[in-house]
Amino acid sequence: MIKRWLQLHRQSAVLVALTLLIPLYLYLSALVSLWVTRSEIIKQIDVVEPRVARLKGLIEYESAMQDALGAVAGGVRDSVYPAESDASNVAANLQAEVRRLFSESGMDVANSQVLPVRQRDRFDYVAVKLVAKGSLEQLQLCLGELAAFRPVVLVETLDASPARVRRDDPDLQELTISVQVLALRVAS
Repeated sequence: MIKRWLQLHRQSAVLVALTLLIPLYLYLSALVSLWVTRSEIIKQIDVVEPRVARLKGLIEYESAMQDALGAVAGGVRDSVYPAESDASNVAANLQAEVRRLFSESGMDVANSQVLPVRQRDRFDYVAVKLVAKGSLEQLQLCLGELAAFRPVVLVETLDASPARVRRDDPDLQELTISVQVLALRVAS
């Protein structure tokens, strides 16, 4: 009976079929679109979840991090000259202090020179070159005092060569030392 009706009313059958299939197609395409959107949102959630957990952890440990940051900032303040200090004053003070350290360790300072200030990153490199004579023990003592000096003084270059043997004391070995030291100043 359905076959006969389809054969007799072919145009009506096509019209009824289209009337049913178009809404079904629209419904299925909307359903597929929603499914794709859902899967993309789930992927985004998977990406965002670790970030949110990390932020929650940071919020939880904020006070501990602030304390650690204060300790680091204090260490930096002890290691470099502040930005408020003039670079030429820092260089003059560095030269005087290095000369004093070498002299106190028993070395004879022959010459010292302030080198031009170099700027790198967020620091000014203030350097002093010094030439001195003394024994190996005196050099070790002086380098130990430089290591303990604050703000930090870095030995950039160190050249040591033996000096002439003295006739009155042939066992005494003297060195001629050329050393270049630098200190960091926070750039303004």
